[in-house]
Amino acid sequence: MSEGLGDPQFFQRKKLRKGTHFVDTPYSRQSPFSFLHLDLRKHIDSLCPAYSPSETIGSITKIRELLEGVNTRVYLGRPGGAPAAIFNPALAALQRRLDHLDQVQVTCQDVTHATDYLNLAMKIYDNETARESAIQESVDAAVGLDGGWNVELNWADDIEPDCCWWHEGFLIMVLELKNVVGLDGNPLLQAIVDYGKIISQEKYRHFQEFCNFPTVLVGVAENRIDISIAVCVGEIHVTKLLTLDVTAGFFASDNIVRLARVFKALSCCQKDLALYYGEVRQKTTPPLSSLFPKPTPVDPSIVLPALTYKQFLTQAGQPTSVLVGLGDKRHTAMYIAALDSTENDVIVKFTARYNEKAHRILASAGFAPKLHFCGRVVGGLYMVVMDRVDGKSLWQLQIDEKPIPAVVSEHVRQAVCLLHEQNIVFGDLRAPNILYEVSKSCAVIVDFDWPGMHQVDRYPATLNPANNWPEDVVPYGLMLKSHDLWQLERLEGLCKPDA
Repeated sequence: MSEGLGDPQFFQRKKLRKGTHFVDTPYSRQSPFSFLHLDLRKHIDSLCPAYSPSETIGSITKIRELLEGVNTRVYLGRPGGAPAAIFNPALAALQRRLDHLDQVQVTCQDVTHATDYLNLAMKIYDNETARESAIQESVDAAVGLDGGWNVELNWADDIEPDCCWWHEGFLIMVLELKNVVGLDGNPLLQAIVDYGKIISQEKYRHFQEFCNFPTVLVGVAENRIDISIAVCVGEIHVTKLLTLDVTAGFFASDNIVRLARVFKALSCCQKDLALYYGEVRQKTTPPLSSLFPKPTPVDPSIVLPALTYKQFLTQAGQPTSVLVGLGDKRHTAMYIAALDSTENDVIVKFTARYNEKAHRILASAGFAPKLHFCGRVVGGLYMVVMDRVDGKSLWQLQIDEKPIPAVVSEHVRQAVCLLHEQNIVFGDLRAPNILYEVSKSCAVIVDFDWPGMHQVDRYPATLNPANNWPEDVVPYGLMLKSHDLWQLERLEGLCKPDA
């Protein structure tokens, strides 16, 4: 996927849609790039944890401050966070390999390295230093690159990670180690703090616009290996990929081969990240483009649409010129982009659930935006690309105290009938999901995350019961056509016949 954000010719070629707060000059004071640039600096400056990695993981108060503080900037699925793989192809390739280890090809030498590590990892050591000294050589051999073990980083608050692997000064993998599982804190969390300390330093300031600092995080404790990936897009998003307890016994042969495949996947990833950071060093990517997704399709035969990202959308679907957090209480990520083949504005959405069939049914009848693409990407999400509609949501009309025309309920009722004919329940006919196009005097339905089959599919477990729903709508409850009809009645009550 091509992201042309920051291309100085882009705004000279095409004046952007009114109301997006963009202007023709790319870096003027009114340009969103200026705001985004400043907002990124502010976010990254606040990333550096106040305490050392070892202090942080040794205190529940400091862990809470890191993960649940007022200005939380670190997300590892608790309480939320976006899949790191959607922002970097090298990390996506690692996730794909770890998800399909049986497809990772290893050599006899790879298996030998894994055997050496397993024999060392299963031993009991007096302390952490002894365990670390024992496994160093086997780890470096297994991942195919010598690491910097116990090197003090005096330019990063004097932290001393157990091991870091670098490429031209960029961190590609960090490992923290504990002697016994459950003692002296969580090594993976310590690696996360290392990562935050490192990437927020002054020496990387000139590269903050050109990369999202993709990195592999490894936590080792006794015979356990935890592998995660991380990116920084103003916030740190960490995705846990694998927890592996290496053991011998009856299944020793299979376990050794599995471990060899894990090490092979890490070795391939460090090479992929080296290529990535080689390009970053040259600053060949458009400034700020790394803040936007660069996903990898689950099916390698699928070609994703070529896009030029322009702007973030808030959770309410409003354009904004500042960074939008993807952490707590976010289940989707949305952006405005240009479809390179047409230069028309589109909405790009990443979500865990989407009903392509329902969207296409309504789009063909003119009751939903044209759908250009819907497919799975590595990271477990759907990528959805649709036309951007020049209209306002009913939620926005209510905020602006504008009347809702009766034609809205008429069109929505027609749309619901089309879905019900196919036994599909829309499920979420609330005001933010219905747009009114004044120029065409028509209603358009958006947000097809929920639609499902009548009496078969269920509402998300994350459904908020505090919103206005029929009495029998509950988290993970069955979806019924009557629920749509109840919401239609509410909508008709909001519409003004003479509007």
